[in-house]
Amino acid sequence: MTLIPATCELWVDGVRYADGQPGEASADPFALAGLTIEWGRDNTVDQPDPATCSFRIMDPPGGAIRFDDTVALGSTVVVWTELAGRRAVVFGGRVTDLEAEFDDDGGAGACNVIAADQLSDLGNRFVGSEPWAMQWLRDRAKRILAAVGVSDAGLTVADRPATVQISRMDVDRQAAAPLLQDLAVSTGAILWAAYDPAKAGPYLYYEDPAKRASLYVLAQNLATLLWAPAPGSGAGTPLSSCQVLRDPVRWSRAVTDLITRATVRWRDQSTAPGTTERTVQLIDTAAEAAYGARGISIGTDLTTSTDADSLAAGTLAAHQPSPSWRTTGLTWDLAQAEPADTAAQDLAFTLLGGVTRLGYAISLTDLPYWTPTTAAVQLYIEGGTYTYDTDDGGTPRWVLELNGSPATGLGGSLSYGSTDLSIRYADVDRAVTYLSMIGVGPAGATGPDWADIPTATTWASVPSTIDWSEDPR
Repeated sequence: MTLIPATCELWVDGVRYADGQPGEASADPFALAGLTIEWGRDNTVDQPDPATCSFRIMDPPGGAIRFDDTVALGSTVVVWTELAGRRAVVFGGRVTDLEAEFDDDGGAGACNVIAADQLSDLGNRFVGSEPWAMQWLRDRAKRILAAVGVSDAGLTVADRPATVQISRMDVDRQAAAPLLQDLAVSTGAILWAAYDPAKAGPYLYYEDPAKRASLYVLAQNLATLLWAPAPGSGAGTPLSSCQVLRDPVRWSRAVTDLITRATVRWRDQSTAPGTTERTVQLIDTAAEAAYGARGISIGTDLTTSTDADSLAAGTLAAHQPSPSWRTTGLTWDLAQAEPADTAAQDLAFTLLGGVTRLGYAISLTDLPYWTPTTAAVQLYIEGGTYTYDTDDGGTPRWVLELNGSPATGLGGSLSYGSTDLSIRYADVDRAVTYLSMIGVGPAGATGPDWADIPTATTWASVPSTIDWSEDPR
């Protein structure tokens, strides 16, 4: 085993905090190994909670400065990592909790510090305003931020959510964070608080899961010659299971996250003086016949039944009966790289970066013999718990415990124009439904393409024995 040497730097109020670096005063406060970052979500229904960073400061007696001279409530905390000359921010936020005590083992004062990202701060800033007219999501998000005095310079909204109309509403002293998260819920987006040095600090990012890399493709079963969604070969960045700690990994199949019917509430703008709540409902009858009714009701600020239908379809597609086993406890100790090649280093750097890891697609390889034969090896990273520690007394390193969501129902979908034109309608598996095609990307070239048919060919010149869905050449 070899180590991927990704470093950890703790910066408080723009100053790198002492952590045993050469030249530091031995009696000054310093941060110990054991820094932990929790970020993201562990399912595909809820919005992410604010990311947190916790660490412990030791304050030896006799030092020239005290720990409370170096950190305070509201202090900015930024955690950097460096790998092969590249630097990225793993966490950015402000201190929310301080707890001082005496450490008997260390014979020194100690302070446990917790910091939280921008979403936590926005949960304590309140909006009170005149009634808002109907507007685009991006404009509504900017208006909320402006109402609490926060810059929207770094606000990023993916294409589809940005073009969704949000209902007119009366705002009467509501916290900014829930208002911003409601926008994400209404559009099926994910609201992330990120920290990008290129944007000069923290910013909000509305991510559209429908724009992620497709991990499923339309593939042909060589036994039946029928086409149906299947895991795409080569989709997702490979992560060898040899580098994953074996003990915490669990494969499971369950119906706890299954949704068979989605009810979406939207606001009709044509009534006065206020809006009128309407509902649409979509039911996966096949799944409900097999598993019973498992419903979800989503309140939104959408303004059309079309947008509500789209949200209902996406919700059902992302929570179908699992076609495969899923994994939890996916823990990558960066001291367990085998080998620590450039690809492994690039993946580690991506997963550490607070901007690049959001919804990132990975593919587990080299699975051991005991893995279920239909294991879901392709995942989107939705969150995790990161620690920088030396529990075994070895070299300090990052340990990444990752939360992954299954590939089905998420990612870019096959468009009509990108369909392999050699696939006949008659050759598609009859079990394929509209919902099962959400998140399925195009397959590779498999046969003659209708675009290759000579332009002089007309249906009148094609023998009547050839079906409309067959290749007429």
